[in-house]
Order: sequence, then structure tokens, then C-alpha cells
Amino acid sequence: MVVLTNVSLQFDGKGNEFLENAFRQAQGIANLWTITIWMKPFETSSIFNPISGQPEFKPDGKALFHIKGLDHHRNEILIWGERIDNSVNEEYLIVENWNKDAKRIRITRFNLAQKRQEWRNFSCAWNGANLIAWDDGIELTDLNETLSGTGSFIMEDPTASGRQRSVRIAAAYSGISASSDGPRIITYSGLLGPIGVWDGVLDGIELGEIASGTFGFDLATNSGTYTSSADLAHWWRLGADSADIGKDYAPAGDIDVGVNTIVTGTNIVVDSP
Repeated sequence: MVVLTNVSLQFDGKGNEFLENAFRQAQGIANLWTITIWMKPFETSSIFNPISGQPEFKPDGKALFHIKGLDHHRNEILIWGERIDNSVNEEYLIVENWNKDAKRIRITRFNLAQKRQEWRNFSCAWNGANLIAWDDGIELTDLNETLSGTGSFIMEDPTASGRQRSVRIAAAYSGISASSDGPRIITYSGLLGPIGVWDGVLDGIELGEIASGTFGFDLATNSGTYTSSADLAHWWRLGADSADIGKDYAPAGDIDVGVNTIVTGTNIVVDSP
């Protein structure tokens, strides 16, 4: 096996290309977590909606990452970006999370978090009370908290049958929208590189170290100011191995996302920061 560090996966945004694990299972993260994603979004084009059968339209946004139960919103995490269409909104990334009782805790919009045709390292964390995000290790302070929930802020990692979650990369569950009252979100169009998930909260110093190391940074090994390798839950090195698309490279990771997908080695492109 040859693992490459100068490649990424390309997604066409037309509704079919995404990554997903085979079945619902414990995700290894609960009420403290960090997610980092390397991304290079492309312009959003009009598409035919394969779910409703309606004519061509432009979706409101493109999903990057989604953890969700089969038929509920308990402990859900959704990261999505506004469509790229020459508007001020196109640089928005939105992070939403739900508590153990299926109530939304936060919807936070980070206003300068993505750029068309430009590699960016976006990271976000839930510290049990607040959502925080970073761009290449620099905290994003230009944000809008569009919803601040009340009640319990606790998220869990269910292990009981019927409560476990699944993960999708470059797509959202529940059809074209993440929720019945939410925006129309469909698959991501652009390039995605490595994605890391930790069962704990990293800080900007560690995330800056990761961003500086680009695709070749080893998340499974402490290096420099990065000291959280023991908390690494998942590490998807997208495009790194054409023979095993979606392999989870975290030492304790057991969620491969290349099972329920049509993404293959033909989606691998030589493109990196």
C-alpha cells in the first residue's frame, strides 16, 4: 500500500458522490469534540434534484460532514457551506449540533470560512457549552450565532441499538435538507482532503501545527505543539489510498466510510495545499 500526501478527492455536487459508513455504530465522540477538514470548494451549479424530481435548481448549501442517527436528531453534528455563487454568503460555513434529547443546541455561522478554488483548513470544536472554529489555526471571530438553544447542552455517544449514529462525508442525511424546516442542502462540490475527529477539544496552537503540516501531518503521532494524538477518534485521509477509499487511519478508528459510496479511485486528483 502506498499512501500519498499530495492528493485529494473530488466530488461533483450532483447528488450521488459522497462517503458513508456501512452501518450505525458508536462514533467515539460525545460532549467534547474537535473536527478538522481540508477543503477546496467549487462554484455551485444548478442541478436536477434526484430526491424530489423537481427541475434544475440551486441548493442553499453543500454538506461537508454529517453525523446522525437513523430517524432522530439526537447527538447530531452537521457542517455545511453556503452555495458558491458570487454572493457575500458564499464564504459562510455553518455548524449545527443537537443534544442527547434531539434538541438543537447551536447553529453558528462562521462568515469567512471558505473560499472558492482555495484550500482552507477549517476546524471546529464543541467544549460542552460553546462552538468554536478556526481557519488554518486562527480562531474565527466573525460569526453569527443564529440559534442558541436552551436546556441540556449534553451530547452523548449512544451504544444502544436504535440510538447509534452514522457518518456521511460530502453529503447530509434526511434527503435534501438536514431537517424538515431547514435549508436545502445537497452534496458537496469541490475537493476534500484529510478529515480528523478527536474525542476532546484541541486549541488553536495545535490546530495551527496541523494546518502548517498540510496533508502530510501525522495526526496519530504527537509532534511539536500537537499533543492530542491519544484523543484521535477518526482520521480519513481522503484520496490517499486508491485501493481503500474512505479508510479510517486513526489507530483506534473503526469507521471506514468507503462502503456505501460510488466514489472510487477515479475521483482522486493530484491537488493539495
